[in-house]
Amino acid sequence: MLSRKVSVAFVAVLVLAGVALSTTTVLLLQPAAPVTKVIKPGDKIIDTVSGDTIVVADTSAFGRLKAAVDSITNAPELVGGSWSFRLVTADSLKSIYEHNPDQALVPASVMKVVNTGTALAMLGPGQRFSTSLQYDGKIDAATRTLLGNLYIRGGGDPALGAATFGSSIGKVMGNWREAVSKLGIDSIAGCIIGDAESGERDMIPLGWAWEDMQSDYGIGPCPLSINENGYDLYLTPSGNGVSIKTSPQIPGLRLYNQAIHSSGVKSYAYVAGAPYQFERVVMGEVSSYLEARSAIPDPPLYCAQRLSGELAEAGIKLRDSATTMRRIRFHGQKLEKSERKSIYTSMSPSLSELVYHTNQVSHNYYAESILRGISYARSGYGSTSGGIAQIISYWKDKGIDMRGFCMVDGSGISRYNTVSARQLTGMLSWFAKDSALFKVFYRSLPVAGESGTIRKLATESAAEGNLHAKSGTMSRVKSYAGYVRTKSGKLLTFAMTANNTGWDAQQLRAKFERLFILMAELP
Repeated sequence: MLSRKVSVAFVAVLVLAGVALSTTTVLLLQPAAPVTKVIKPGDKIIDTVSGDTIVVADTSAFGRLKAAVDSITNAPELVGGSWSFRLVTADSLKSIYEHNPDQALVPASVMKVVNTGTALAMLGPGQRFSTSLQYDGKIDAATRTLLGNLYIRGGGDPALGAATFGSSIGKVMGNWREAVSKLGIDSIAGCIIGDAESGERDMIPLGWAWEDMQSDYGIGPCPLSINENGYDLYLTPSGNGVSIKTSPQIPGLRLYNQAIHSSGVKSYAYVAGAPYQFERVVMGEVSSYLEARSAIPDPPLYCAQRLSGELAEAGIKLRDSATTMRRIRFHGQKLEKSERKSIYTSMSPSLSELVYHTNQVSHNYYAESILRGISYARSGYGSTSGGIAQIISYWKDKGIDMRGFCMVDGSGISRYNTVSARQLTGMLSWFAKDSALFKVFYRSLPVAGESGTIRKLATESAAEGNLHAKSGTMSRVKSYAGYVRTKSGKLLTFAMTANNTGWDAQQLRAKFERLFILMAELP
């Protein structure tokens, strides 16, 4: 293929010849030197980005975009697969070009566009979620004893103790210890209870595959989460196998090490186990030092246990154990209903900050937390199904035809999710019409050639620094949805998705990157 310098030289020749092309639309059959041939309608050319052979019927910007879309539509690799494309004006939804816009396809992480955008629209960018330290019973000043229980009440904050937002487990525990110390007590005649009753207990949404649950990207949310519900593993190969250290250490966790010392080029490791299960198996092949991440089995219990240890170090004794509301109910125990008093409340970062991080790095844990946050904010109980119901109802009220739309999680991991290009562009158009909302949402999307998951795409082109989009990638799935401005500054919204084609992920990425560039070159 030609280098960028050769392409630029060739364009200069074409421009002098009166042909309006940019470096991103130079199409050559790998000549050894610049060629001054003018491309005419009907010529067969090779796209320098995707490698496709395209018949150019119209050399205008729109004609080249149409030819690129049609080359995907008519390719033999699409037999047995599906793809959709839609490009419209953001203000009026006027169609510029589309193919299969009503076919509902698996979007992968583009589902985060639906989830995060709707959350901002429904709850507002300033929405925050709380975690409260509470106690019941009474304080005996004479004996400096709390005659009751201490509770950690979760309200769906996904960033509690998260380094992502400048916090840590140590900071959280220090704040809680100080709050308890201010009560003037040196003992608790009761339990420390992790209370996650404000939402559903199952941390894994329905529709996730077992293999996804074992991976670091498959960590689910909880009403009382901490440290993004994960712990780190440090794996070191040696002659005797692979040694493992964890941080933080999880009380009661038993890891059966089945990772092997391998001479392979790429190391990998994962931990197999279900939520609330403390016996887990470490699998993988490790050729050099490796860091991995896995899910804390029971985050509310871990919170209670860590606080118990923190208070013990401060000289505050606990008569009973650290436990959770889930465990108390599971064992058939009962707690007397009594009024609780809050002694410390922490708040999450704003929803706008959570959405920005979620979309920039495509963080599944935060996406699922936001979906349940919609449900919690609207009904007082955070659940995946409740959040989905709120989203569907919202868009039906906006007049969007939701036939074919299926949402079973907020991150896009599930292959049961389906959405059409028409639905995506319709939602994106609604976001664009709300100036306050759009500023926050638009900023959260990765920028071509600059940031997030598309920072390496469309560099040195009209799309660089211009096109904002969320990407989605799974095996046999590739998708993008977002916004692009034409050369005159007109805002367009687009969606493109391919399922089960004969192309691999890298090939599809190249074809969609070409569409990025051609959309940005529209007048």
